[in-house]
Amino acid sequence: MIKRLPLFLILFFLFAGCAPRHPITAPLKEPEPGAFFSSQKRQVDEGVLIDSLRNMDFILIGESHDNICDHQVQARVIELMAMAGLEFVLGLEMVSVERQEVLDVFNDGHIDIDLLPEMLRWEEHWGYGFELYRPIFSQAREFDIPVLALNLPSHVTRSISRYGLESLSPEERKFLPRKLIEPPEAQLEMLLDQFELHEDLIQADQVKFRRFVSAQSAWDSKMASEAVKARETMQKPVIILAGTGHVYRGWGIEHRLRLLAPEARITRMIPVRSLEDISEDNPWHFFCPASRERMRLGIVAEEKDGRVKVIGVVRDSLAMKAGLEKGDEIVRAGREDVSSLVDLHRAALKALNDDHGLELELLRGPKTKVLVIDL
Repeated sequence: MIKRLPLFLILFFLFAGCAPRHPITAPLKEPEPGAFFSSQKRQVDEGVLIDSLRNMDFILIGESHDNICDHQVQARVIELMAMAGLEFVLGLEMVSVERQEVLDVFNDGHIDIDLLPEMLRWEEHWGYGFELYRPIFSQAREFDIPVLALNLPSHVTRSISRYGLESLSPEERKFLPRKLIEPPEAQLEMLLDQFELHEDLIQADQVKFRRFVSAQSAWDSKMASEAVKARETMQKPVIILAGTGHVYRGWGIEHRLRLLAPEARITRMIPVRSLEDISEDNPWHFFCPASRERMRLGIVAEEKDGRVKVIGVVRDSLAMKAGLEKGDEIVRAGREDVSSLVDLHRAALKALNDDHGLELELLRGPKTKVLVIDL
């Protein structure tokens, strides 16, 4: 997921993690949520899994950001490793490096978990509810596990995506990793396919695509370089929690880790919604059912100057069926004013949780229009 990435933020994937999509086919017998599987679709018990992680330098665990089961499993892995006497560091995609000072105070035990959302400016910089991640911070506090920020500030990735690396100010450049590592060829081809798929909606061209790739590269390179630095300075393994798109097939963070730390022992684990999603491309998997919030709205939107404008509507999507059109400006969603994509995200989640349609108030030219998206 690239969160809040103007011109490229596709709400077609609004409630997904960063994961590539696969057709979901229900298995003959659905396992219990949180069950672990090898790449050969064999279910493994927790002890076998932890034994396999003992000698790793980096353990990447993917997630769909809005799926509470994914976070519960991440917290369970952390708990199991700590109970097995393993010492490690916890690195988070969800927090950018300029907030590390807050995490340092938390690591020292001087900040209560309830104060973290405000002090980290969680809702502003991440947008997915803090309560989803509370189990992870609770395990870190209980077992005295250092928590580290891995990510670039969101305004830096936004600037790269909009205007290119050359647009960054000297202050913004200070956040960049020492080396920006390009994606592997297989991932580059996948990104190009996804980009061209939406070319008619986002008016894609090669300049914009290169900026998009640069933003992805900076994002993954930064997380990898921060993890390597933590491994070297703290002399402990690092568990990295990130969207599945950064973990899948080792294309994202792991590709950079292997170039920055060639001798490192690395493994990864991703969530699956069906046993059919398990593949040999990833060594470990855990099963979590798809959350209700995985509904695709089909809105391609742009946030600019406190306004959210629809720049495309996916054919046959929920948004198109409701009558949404390119050029509409979304001013209210549910009972809340909309001035950012995060506002729209929250309103849609609330509508789903409350089991009713998402009411949108729009400006269409000089006229105001109200539509309801049936979720």
